[in-house]
Parts: sequence; structure tokens; C-alpha cells
Amino acid sequence: MYIFRSDNQLEIPIFLSLFKGMAEEIVLVDSSTTKNFIDQETIRKLKLGTKKLETLVGLQNIDGTFNKSGQITHYLDLLVSCGTKKNTKHFYVTDLRTDHLILGYLWLHTFNPDID
Repeated sequence: MYIFRSDNQLEIPIFLSLFKGMAEEIVLVDSSTTKNFIDQETIRKLKLGTKKLETLVGLQNIDGTFNKSGQITHYLDLLVSCGTKKNTKHFYVTDLRTDHLILGYLWLHTFNPDID
């Protein structure tokens, strides 16, 4: 898996369906990221449960170096709404520092948002 961060960022609001209602989050959309990610602090803030991965996943930066957060050990599935579309997406838990969530290529492929 790879995470890439550039100055040309696309951030959008999305709604997450939670056990106790809805939560709106501003997320980073990054087409060069291979998966979806959620920050550890966001997990705690929203009181979400996670599942342990059977096999640990290494997280690499785009330059090939390993991310300082180390291996990913947990994930969760979230029902994501954007506009009128809803879909359950898989999110890997890691330390994203300043971002709450990162939506990668697979999210773009599913939701196909109209981006100007």
C-alpha cells in the first residue's frame, strides 16, 4: 500500500453512518493512494470498533520508504455517503497526523464524483 501527499490537495465533506447517528468529516481524496485510511484519533473520537488483520500490512510512502507509523494491524468497514451515493468501504487504521481520513483510488472508482 502507498500513501502520497502533495500540495495539490482535494478535500471534500463526506458523511459516515455510525451506530449512534451520522458524522460529517472532511477527507483527503488522493487518486495515487491504493487504499482508504482512517486516523487512530478519529477512531477514538467517533468511538468506532476495529477488527484485527490476520496478516500485518506494510505501509510505504511513494518514495519506497516505509511509513513511520509502522505496519497496519487493524481495519474497519464504514458506510460512506457522498451526494446521493452510499457504499460500504474498507479503511485501514494508521496514524495520519493532520488528516482524519484518506480516500484512495478505489473510492474514486466506486463513487466517480464530478470533480471540476
